[in-house]
Amino acid sequence: MANAVPTGFYYVGFSVLFLPISRDLGVSRAAASLPFSLVRLISAVQSPLIGVLLDRIGPAKVLFAGSLFAGLGFVLLSQVNGYVMFLLVFMIVLAPAVLGGFDPPAMATTSRWFSRKRSLAISIAVMGFGFGGAVVTPSLAVAIDAFGWRNTTLVAGVLIWAIYIPLSTRLYGTPEARGLQPDGEPSDALSQNNKARQERSDPVVSPAELTANEALRTSSFWLLTASLAMRGMIFSALLIHMVAIMVSKGLEEATAGLLIGVFPLTWMPVALSMAWLGDRWSRRRVAALGGFVSALGILLLLLLGTVGIGQMILVFVLLSASEGSWIVAWAMLAEEFGRKNFGLLRGVIMGTVSLMSVGAPFYAGWIFDKFGDYQWLLVPSTIVLALAGFLNWIMPEVRPTLRLKRPSSTTG
Repeated sequence: MANAVPTGFYYVGFSVLFLPISRDLGVSRAAASLPFSLVRLISAVQSPLIGVLLDRIGPAKVLFAGSLFAGLGFVLLSQVNGYVMFLLVFMIVLAPAVLGGFDPPAMATTSRWFSRKRSLAISIAVMGFGFGGAVVTPSLAVAIDAFGWRNTTLVAGVLIWAIYIPLSTRLYGTPEARGLQPDGEPSDALSQNNKARQERSDPVVSPAELTANEALRTSSFWLLTASLAMRGMIFSALLIHMVAIMVSKGLEEATAGLLIGVFPLTWMPVALSMAWLGDRWSRRRVAALGGFVSALGILLLLLLGTVGIGQMILVFVLLSASEGSWIVAWAMLAEEFGRKNFGLLRGVIMGTVSLMSVGAPFYAGWIFDKFGDYQWLLVPSTIVLALAGFLNWIMPEVRPTLRLKRPSSTTG
């Protein structure tokens, strides 16, 4: 549920807000894209700090603060009367709250609560992304058309307060906080399991818990980070401009605004399929396939001079493979590097993603202003997504478990 806000109102939602706001404020697409680029610098610094807070004070308090300031950001956005005020509200209040206050606590909580079939658990948790994009974003488009973007964003802010502030009080960051072990097992299940292993003369198995410094010294961590940063860079531009891209390919703006909701809807079956496969096959290979298939989707969009609804749905299905790669990546991070420092390590990754994405939305707007189409956004996007898949393919393995020697028996 927490993931519905960043997708429905922000990642995909701003795709339908983008053109109305740029027209109302009288700015070019490059200028309207500028805050989406600049806020990446803020996110690059904020993401590791959010990760530390998740590990130290828990996801519930982070979600509470994110809900409070995200709601305030949308309320203030509805009142902006100039470009400078838009920049300030978006960059200082709205975007940092949405980027740091919803998805990070949801991912940290899920990774700590589940061990077996972690990919599947994370994929189910991120169904909120699909719900947000498939239900919230089209509703946003209809409301903007009927009531204007200002009234719509005002109501969005109030809804965030009403739903997510109470929800934050019910978020338990670890199973231990409820007297349980991961997967909801009783607190003594792990010790009983290891005792049984000792009685059978089996080695005791304990979850791998690398320190943050140990994780940061592995090539696997940085290859994973680079592959996700490449995906994030491309989709930070695509999601903001996707409605505009469809309009440039011949679709009506109202149709494109409703059709954008199909994109997150396709995430759900694709993500579940990739999560199922990731729990049974090499997660590196599954993540790599996500990069290759999404590159094929961009290539198809590039080659089509004009698009119809059916063609765009096919493009969205192919692009959804990249979203499925994120789920597999978070499962790899939790399983191979441990739960203890998940928030910090994920924060380092997302900080890098944000840093590499700084210029992408502005570049996309500048490309359209200069050439009148998005061709030179789509060409490099195809190459970068394929390269992201290649990096996943060549990642060396980090052992998911540490096998401890069974204590030797003593003779009296």
